Formats: sequence, C-alpha cells, structure tokens
Amino acid sequence: MVITTAGLELLQDLILEGGTPLTFSGVGVGDGLLEDSDITAKTSLVHEVHRLPIEKIEKQEGGHIRVFARLATDIITTDFYHRELGVFTRYGEQEILFAYGNAGDDYDFIPATGNNASICKTIVTEFTVGSMKAVFLPLDSKDFVTHEAMNAQVEEVITRETRKVLEAIPQVDAAGNMTLAGGLTAAGAVNANGGVNIPLAVGAPTDTGAVNRLHAAGMAGVTDIFSQHAYLNTGSITATGTAATTVLIPGQYAQVRVPAGTHSTIVFPFTGPNGQHNYSNFAGFSIPWRIPGAGKITIGIGRGSKTTRSDLTQGSYSIIPGNNLAHNSGEILDITFDNVRDATRGGYVVKVREIYALSEAEGWRVKTTTSFVPATHNEPIPSIVNKIIYHQRTQYKFESEYISYGSLYLLTGGGQTVQLHKIAAVRGVNAFETGLGISSIVTDLPGTASGDVYMQVGSAVRTLYQPGNINPVYYALEALARNDIEAEETADFVDINIPL
Repeated sequence: MVITTAGLELLQDLILEGGTPLTFSGVGVGDGLLEDSDITAKTSLVHEVHRLPIEKIEKQEGGHIRVFARLATDIITTDFYHRELGVFTRYGEQEILFAYGNAGDDYDFIPATGNNASICKTIVTEFTVGSMKAVFLPLDSKDFVTHEAMNAQVEEVITRETRKVLEAIPQVDAAGNMTLAGGLTAAGAVNANGGVNIPLAVGAPTDTGAVNRLHAAGMAGVTDIFSQHAYLNTGSITATGTAATTVLIPGQYAQVRVPAGTHSTIVFPFTGPNGQHNYSNFAGFSIPWRIPGAGKITIGIGRGSKTTRSDLTQGSYSIIPGNNLAHNSGEILDITFDNVRDATRGGYVVKVREIYALSEAEGWRVKTTTSFVPATHNEPIPSIVNKIIYHQRTQYKFESEYISYGSLYLLTGGGQTVQLHKIAAVRGVNAFETGLGISSIVTDLPGTASGDVYMQVGSAVRTLYQPGNINPVYYALEALARNDIEAEETADFVDINIPL
C-alpha cells in the first residue's frame, strides 16, 4: 500500500487548516491489472468490485494507522480475483482515493457463495499519517459486526445455554444421591460397582448390598440348576498300544501314561442322568483336559452314529460319521495342537476341523478354522489348557445354508492375562435324540523320545437350555473370550485315514 498523490495533497490541506481530522470512509476491492507503474497517480481502482465499510481504526504511536474492513462472500455476486485494494477518505463532498495497492499475479480467489455460506476475510491496511488525527466515519451497515461485539455476544449466549443445560441435569444431594424423573436407558454397559438397588415388594428389605448378593446368589444357583454332570466312566477308558490308565478319582478324574516313543488313541466315555425322552436339551459342555505336548482331541456331538479309528496320523480323522457316512444332523469337532511355537509372532497355531452335513443331497463338508493363541515360552499350548469348552446359543434349526450356532473355546492357565480363547465358530446341533449330547472324547497322543507322556481328563459339565431354548452361558462366554480365529475354509469332506 502506498499513499497516493491525491492522499498526500489532502494531508497537506488538512495540516494547513490546523487540526482538521482525517476521515476514512471505506475500503474498495477490485480485480483490475495495472497498465502503468505509477500507482501514486491513481484516483480510483482499475476495476472496483465492491466497497466495504470500515469496521475499526487503530492509531498507534508515531502516527501509524491500521484500517480494518471485512469482506464477506455472501455479498459478492460474481467470483473474482482480489488484486486491488484502496482506502478512501472524505473531504467535504469529495471522496478521495487515499492509499492504493495492487497484488498483480499474487491475487486471492474470492468465490461468490450467495446465501449458501459466507466466508469472511479481514482486510488490514497500514500506513503512516504523522501527527494527523483520524476518525471513523459511522456507516449504517447491519451486515457487519466487530470481533469484540461478536465475541461478547457469543460468550453471553454460551453462558446462558450452559446454565440451562446444567440446571436440567439431575443434581447430586449432600448424601450423594441423584433422583431421575424418568427411566434410565443406556446404549452401552452400565458399571455399578456398588451394586444396583432392585426394588422389592412393599415391606421387603432393600439394602443395596444385601439385595444384590441375594439376587447374584440366585442367578448363580439358576446356572447350576440348569447344568448336569457328565461323569467320566473311568472303568471303561480304552487306550491302544502300551499306554496305562490310572483312575485318580473314580467317576471323576483319570490319568493316562504313554511310554516314550509310542503312540496311543485313548477313548474317554461319559455317562450321567439323561432326563429326557426324545429331546436331551443339550446346549454345551466343558471338559477338564490336558496334554503336555502335540496331540489331538476329537469330539462327536449331536444326533447320528460316529465311527472311531485308532492310531492314525495327526492329519487323519479319528472320528467320522458312521453307517458309511449316512446323513445325520450331528457333527464332529477335531482339534489339533502341533505344540510348535511361532517365535516371531509369539504364540501357537490351533486347527479345528468341523465335519457336518446340511442335507443329504449336499453330503458331508469340512470347515477348517485356523486360530492363533498368543503365549510365551513358559506357557506352551496345549500344556496350559485346562478345559475344552463348547456352547451354542440355541438349537440348530436345520437351515439350508451354514449358520453358526455354537463356539469352541480353550480355557488356559499360566500367567496369561487372557484365559478364555475362542478357537472356532461352528454350526451346532439339534437336541433331538442326542442323549448326553457328548458320549465320549477321543485323544490321539504321540509319545516323545525324551520320556513318558502323561495326560489328564476329568468329568464334564453339560449345560441345558433355559426357558425359550436360550443358553445364557453362550452369551457370557462370547463376552469374556478373546476371538483368536484368523482363517476359515470349507471344502467337501474327503476321508483321511493314514495309519502310523
């Protein structure tokens, strides 16, 4: 910005008149290009687009003047390139271009936004007028507001609205209680470490701690009521090869020793109260089971006969559908542990093969699920596995497409921060004529060259459906477990039967 010749002449006239103030009237913006280099001779903008009212004037020491104007795009009717800037003063009835500047090719693009939006650009021009007084010429413009006025208004509105919000929030009294006028709805979890006071009948005690202990005990009792023990038939355990079985607790717990360098296929039968006619109400089970190294556990669940085979390779199937693969609604779960730690990823791969059939026409299929369980060197899988757990949310409905009703879990010990691992999502079974739901498990256990291998199995807990054929235990496990599943692949069932 430079003061024009006309602007300098105005300053001289005002000085000679002795104390007459310098009056600024507006700021012009334009898009014109200069055709000559003498901008001090300018008396107007090359092409003025809009005249802006002056918002504020600051006079600093040494006669330094700062003139503020505001360009709002909603008052611009056509897009333009902002090259020109002029500050106008008024002398009597005459308007004079006091200062002028042109950006040339360093222009700003100003869009015409209309009523859709408004982009505000604050324009500040600076120049020195010596000892001259400067005043702001009041303009009747309702389109602009100063920063100070706007900020004061915003602060007042925010303070007022905040006060309304705070007043609407239920207040906590001196005792720490809060009263809500309506109901309480929460989209997420509600954490009530002190317990939730559940209203009881008139006259009943309502102390929060006591009431919640009673209700929690009641719910725990319900869970226990809807469970039955599937006792380990320790007198009927069979093992191939030279493996030796020791009954640690009759009907409850057994140990099998596999000598070094040998292999054994061990069948653990279960028995217990059936309590049904056609429908068993089977919803899931948990079995204490542990082997110290590589090995495999195979479990047949649901309706239909199963054929057990012995002393096959780890990749073979120890249980297959019986009656020459006749169609039925049961299924087989085959869990393989290779006991090889991935040092790079820090854990172990667990593979689950699920053998199932949706219909007689489609035949038997195999869904292979690969999971990865993180563990340290001191927490090898499956050595720290405490239980094999299977639960399904409700009964399988004989759909024509594969729908997952159940999940398979490992319960581990050791120093892990996560003890419950989901290793497969499976189709699940219907409870019709399934007996206990689980009649036996088969463990293939290869011995090691370094010494005898010992495995342990305990009696199982069989869970029944609660009213509505709903299994709450399934949902609790899903909420607690870490999902370690990494890949799933389905193919037609092709029998693998490779003897050792």
